[in-house]
Amino acid sequence: MIFNKLVNKSSFDKNGYVLLNTNLKGNLIFDKLCIEIESLLKKKIKTSNIKNLGGYIVGNLNINQGHFGPKLYSIIFKNKFKKYFQTLTLKKFSLFDIRHGGNLTLPKKGNQMFHIDGGYKSEMYLVSIATENITLDNGPTEVCIGSHIKPKTFDEFFFEKKIKKKLLMKRGQILIRKHNLWHRGTKNLSDKPRLLLSFIITLKNKKNKKNQVSPKFEIMRNSFRNNFIGRLHEIIYVKFKFIIIITKILVSFFKKFL
Repeated sequence: MIFNKLVNKSSFDKNGYVLLNTNLKGNLIFDKLCIEIESLLKKKIKTSNIKNLGGYIVGNLNINQGHFGPKLYSIIFKNKFKKYFQTLTLKKFSLFDIRHGGNLTLPKKGNQMFHIDGGYKSEMYLVSIATENITLDNGPTEVCIGSHIKPKTFDEFFFEKKIKKKLLMKRGQILIRKHNLWHRGTKNLSDKPRLLLSFIITLKNKKNKKNQVSPKFEIMRNSFRNNFIGRLHEIIYVKFKFIIIITKILVSFFKKFL
């Protein structure tokens, strides 16, 4: 894999992400893999009862890459990419654990609230590969540039001035993003689901247990649970988002005085 981006660590540290152009589009192995992924995704959507999954109402679901994970890994994580990643993080690639993941945004759905992934102080990166074009119409990820530089409570983030950017991607491009960059999924205005597969890269820790991941390509729930409470929470999130925003602001505000 070849990408035409010089390492700019200062820009990555300042913005919280970098988008790489590659020569993957037109690569027979990668193109064939993209077709296989799209075909299986369509089949899964038709045959799986995704309406029962937490996240269906919002329109954002998680993906287990299954057998596609190792194939994508072998395409992306070549020596040149590993060296690039090491320059960004100032750490050896061997110090990291890598998990497979992904996100599916359903048609006419998908508007999320801004958030970060996990705790602020943990070191985690997301490497996403576009297996399809991600445009303004099909629910691109929106980030707040520089919002990762220092920790902030929800009320501090909510009321601060933001520089927002929707990250459009062409098939074959790779996005490296810091986990504590505030971001959200935007609404998919198109008639097709939008898929983005990612690798979650975290520092190795003896306390971390190895996740038992299914070898099958699967559509899974997101943070909302598959039960009545989870469904109620999700309905409030979609229909009465202002309630959750006000609650988050009040909780984060009062925590400062506890």
